[in-house]
Parts: sequence; structure tokens; C-alpha cells
Amino acid sequence: MGLKEDLINKVNVFYTEPFTVEETTIVPTTDYSKLTFGNKVLKAELTFLFVDIRKSSKIVDTLGFIGAARLYQSFHEITSKIIAKRNGQIRSFDGDRILGIFAGDRKNNNAVEAALNIRWAIQNILNPKLGSSPIAIGIGIDTGETLITKVGKSGGGNNSDIVWVGNACVNAALFCSKGTNMIYIGNAVKNRLDKSNLDDSDGKSMWEGLITKDKHDNNKFCFRSNYVWSAL
Repeated sequence: MGLKEDLINKVNVFYTEPFTVEETTIVPTTDYSKLTFGNKVLKAELTFLFVDIRKSSKIVDTLGFIGAARLYQSFHEITSKIIAKRNGQIRSFDGDRILGIFAGDRKNNNAVEAALNIRWAIQNILNPKLGSSPIAIGIGIDTGETLITKVGKSGGGNNSDIVWVGNACVNAALFCSKGTNMIYIGNAVKNRLDKSNLDDSDGKSMWEGLITKDKHDNNKFCFRSNYVWSAL
């Protein structure tokens, strides 16, 4: 069978055979036994956290190749270790952006605490190394029901990945793109936060409500904060 016929057959399978959906409470990896190619998906309530470096296209010009490498190594060291400490799972490294996913009863608090920690660490650990060229970041968080499907090619190696299907992942990426040195969260995230992640030590709310726009110019209600938290 040639490639053309193979592709036609595979796409026909996706569109004609029923999908099976299985509930899960974990953040799966590509080698998770219950996540397979074909018409099977997992479903879970998950919280997504995106962190992105602003104006990253200028980093090499500003810092040079070695300086940029040091920055990216430091950025990913900070973000990945803090996300792991807050019980999140890293599921994407993309140069200037990282994706952390949180599951479980405390997923929203864990994600917000990770974001507060990351803001502090960038501000107080990484940026002092950068002199007159500190980086700015954006952070977006949202939560919701998500379908999880495996895509790509079988056979091992780096030929497969996971796609997270649902508004939570899309919204978290959107929120991440909006602010500079701000944390943006969805309304569903805020409604599930402990008081310690809602108000500061003086009892003042850490979050400002606002309406932002998605790529289709639709309104999205969310909250933002410029707070940091050093408790690592």
C-alpha cells in the first residue's frame, strides 16, 4: 500500500469509527499504557500553566549566542523545578515557553503558587545576572475538562506527542500572551483558590478582574496579578 492510500485509510478510520473515552486523574506521558494511537482518548479535569519570555526574538541580538543559551538554561531550570515542586508535570519545552499541567484536588492552588514562585525567581535570581537586559515574562493559567489524545507516529523515538483538547489549554495560552510580568488566570481558577492565594497579608485582594479579547475578538473574563511569592 502506498502512502496516499495509507493516509486515506487512516483518516477514514478517525472519522468513521467511534471514539472511546476513559476518565483519568493523572497527567499522562506519551508512553502511558492507556493512551494509544487511534480512536481512544482520555478525559480529565486539568489545570494548565504557560510561561513565556517576552520579546525573545531579540535575545540573541542582545546577549549573543552563549548569553542566550545561559538565559534559556536558567529560565527552564527555574520554571521546570518550581512546577515540579508544586506537583505539576512538564509537558512542553518550546525555547522561550514552557507548559506545566496540574491534576488533583489542589491543582489550581498549586498552579497559582508555582506562578507566584516563578515570578519571584525570575525577578530575584535570573534577572540580576542579566544586567541592563532583564527579561519580562507572561504567565497564563486556566482549568477545565480536557480530552487527551496521542498523535504522531508509532515506533519510539521522538515521533509522538500529546494533544490537550479543550478550552482550558487554549485559554491558558491566550492569557499567557496578554500581560507583561503579570499572572493571568481564568474565573474558574480564581473560584477554586484558597484565601491565602486570593488576598495578601494585609487582606487586600491580589487579583484584579478584567475583560480581555481572544483571537476572534470575543470577550474573556479573567483576573490578573503582579504579586510574587518567595516561599520556595
